[in-house]
Amino acid sequence: MQIFNLLKVGNILLQSSPKEKQPSWSLHELGSRAKAYVVEFLNANHQASQVSSRCAQVSWSPPTELVYKGNFDATFFDTSGCAGIGVVYRNFKGQVIAALSQKIPLVQLVELAKAMAARQALLFAKELSLFDVEIEGDCSRVLAALNMAMRCSTLFGHVIDECKSLGTSLRSCKFSHVKREGNRLTHALARRVIISADTDVWVESLSSDLDSVFQSDLVQ
Repeated sequence: MQIFNLLKVGNILLQSSPKEKQPSWSLHELGSRAKAYVVEFLNANHQASQVSSRCAQVSWSPPTELVYKGNFDATFFDTSGCAGIGVVYRNFKGQVIAALSQKIPLVQLVELAKAMAARQALLFAKELSLFDVEIEGDCSRVLAALNMAMRCSTLFGHVIDECKSLGTSLRSCKFSHVKREGNRLTHALARRVIISADTDVWVESLSSDLDSVFQSDLVQ
């Protein structure tokens, strides 16, 4: 690829119009200049790629002060015939208020399991007396349904309607979508049910096996 670029640049320099006042270069100088142009081009592309990669990174973002963010997720375990949901509430400093890992029966749709996780997040908020919350998950269909003004007519619509009703019982409730990379901790909580009891709850703490995921979730 680089050889091709060197030859291409060299041909462009050699084919420049004689009417233009171009300096006279030897073949050695021409090769050196062509190589310098290609190196400069590759370095510029590499820097642009690094910037693009940094911009594409997604991580958990804190809520505004006095609001608690509840992230939720669900995952399936086909071999054990069950599903797991995870919920965690954090404050504007990123501190864990409470977390939950719960085993549920295997359901037909991923969206139904995710909607059930959202419902559990709202029920958990009421149990914790959190009245101003932002509920965040990575399933775009579920979040679109939660933010839709009209009734949801999907197979998980009844759970969505219940979530909306629970949301209106709080002082303020906002539903937001985040990419999977910004929802790692709840995914780990949902997967943890395979090695735990039916329901595990932590208040102002987390299980030690989740520490690394918790820390990576905070990286900006």
